[in-house]
Amino acid sequence: MTSGMPTVHHLFHLQHRRLLPESMWSGYISLRSRCYGQTQEVSGGSQAACSAYKVITDGMERLMATIIRRTTAVLASVVMLAGLTACTGETANDDASSANEATYGSGGQTIKIASGSENKEAADVIKSAAEKAGVTVKMDWMGSLDVMSVLKNGGDGYDAVWPASSMWITMGDSKHVVKNEKSTSTTPVVFGVKKSKAVELGWADASGKTKPVSTADVAQAVRDKKLSFAMTSATQSNSGASAYFAFLSAFSGHSPITAADLADSNVKTQVKTLLSGVDRSSGSSDWLKDMITKDPDSHDAMVNYESLVVQADKQLTADGHEPLLAIYPSDGIAVSDSPLGYIDRGQGSEEEQAFRKFQEAITSDESKLGFEKIGRRAGLGGRVSDLSDSTVKSSFNPDWGVVTDASVMKTVQFPDSDVITAALTAYQSELRKPAWTVWVVDYSGSMQGEGYDGVRQGMDLALDPEKSKEAFIQPGSEDVNIFIPFSSRAGEAVKAEGADTRGLLDAVDNTDVDGGTNIYDGLSEALRNLPGDPSKYTVAIALMTDGMSDTGDEDRFREEWGASKQKPAIFPIMFGDADSTQLDALAELSNGKTFDGRTGDLASVFKTVKAYN
Repeated sequence: MTSGMPTVHHLFHLQHRRLLPESMWSGYISLRSRCYGQTQEVSGGSQAACSAYKVITDGMERLMATIIRRTTAVLASVVMLAGLTACTGETANDDASSANEATYGSGGQTIKIASGSENKEAADVIKSAAEKAGVTVKMDWMGSLDVMSVLKNGGDGYDAVWPASSMWITMGDSKHVVKNEKSTSTTPVVFGVKKSKAVELGWADASGKTKPVSTADVAQAVRDKKLSFAMTSATQSNSGASAYFAFLSAFSGHSPITAADLADSNVKTQVKTLLSGVDRSSGSSDWLKDMITKDPDSHDAMVNYESLVVQADKQLTADGHEPLLAIYPSDGIAVSDSPLGYIDRGQGSEEEQAFRKFQEAITSDESKLGFEKIGRRAGLGGRVSDLSDSTVKSSFNPDWGVVTDASVMKTVQFPDSDVITAALTAYQSELRKPAWTVWVVDYSGSMQGEGYDGVRQGMDLALDPEKSKEAFIQPGSEDVNIFIPFSSRAGEAVKAEGADTRGLLDAVDNTDVDGGTNIYDGLSEALRNLPGDPSKYTVAIALMTDGMSDTGDEDRFREEWGASKQKPAIFPIMFGDADSTQLDALAELSNGKTFDGRTGDLASVFKTVKAYN
């Protein structure tokens, strides 16, 4: 190392020097000298001195992490605002938005809508409709199960509901609060298959023109090890659920399916074979699309909305990659009908009148054109109604296998709510591809209190068979879960197979919090606890931390990652003073996703992460 180059340790030393007043600095150095030798290894010095030194150092590093995180956030906001102003000469528009909510329009009565997250892609259409109606629309983006929960709770303060499919209203509206329900657009759930793979399988010719493909044909390609695909969880996302019910209908030979079909061993075997082709799971259709476009070489195909296959193809072709071809199973597909309905909680006439104005605007000819521009269908019977518009024509591109008439819309019907519930339970517990999840969890001293309680509750909600069943994330009979605690170093791994997770959860409860934060040693240990045959599982690493990590082992971890044949997705969970820069880099490295547990209920974040594997 060049003599003038400061080491990481020297930089931390200088930062600590700035944080302590002069009167305390000499005492701090004295404690450090009694605890550590020149090699930075613990010597035989006073244990009390070591404890005091570590407490002070831990506190300063947490303070530094907080300062860095907050300063970075402020600077980012200033730079973004300055950039917008410099480039446009204008301030940001009046529409407020974040990852989980957005507000459109600025006048009249406000209506609050519980909306499926897939409607984010229709932001421009929603904004125009709100302005045309003269109302303010507050959208809360959520998953399909969350929409269902809102309705089971009688509306939870919302004025309207806008899920991806009527199925979730059927499942959730036990109190019969939804009325004036109306479809806003439709999009079928299809297989988006790489053009070269579709040609190889005989599903398309060299020009990209597709041929009829049945669900059984897809299952055979999976059985022959010629096809794998990414798909959202059937219990957490509408696109995954819709595809799953289409698979059940295809193999049973009719729709809607019945309870008897779920007990049919032949049907279950065929569905299980097809789902064994899943090589990546997700809790979000939109995130699945983004994952494919970020790393197009990693997957042959995805199951998703036709509209999101279109959006992916726009990005892929712009980046110089081959497109996905839309494959519509010839024996039936599920269609998302995107219904918007009023939640009658006895609010009064103002809210209902505002809802009616917005519903009229969002189903107008102008909005229909807007939906078709982003790849959704707005014509009768599921056809595309306005191919004269150049943007619509470019979205429904026949070179991407897209069929614009209603000939491919052989729609399956959904069963009643009891059969839906039984089918989703069967999916989660026995039919989906088994999951291998490594939980790398921070047990450093700073986790004492709220963080420690949140981890225990979160792991319990995610892995206790009875509690996790409520959210349809219960461990399956062939799942593997591994718990690796870490602080300054990684602890011993604890493994649970199948639904017997009690020993693992006992380890979660009985591990003490102490020491520093070293996420990279924990991740290195995770790499040593991956499956021998990863083709049998969907594999992921969930990483939870509340602080800025020591970086001494980062290079070693990255070398081990580069040399590893398995590169599973890493899903970091931020809590407390966690450094988003470090965690986002790990998510980017693995094509994963960072979850923010710094506000709200940390335990619920664990449930959300489990939905991604």
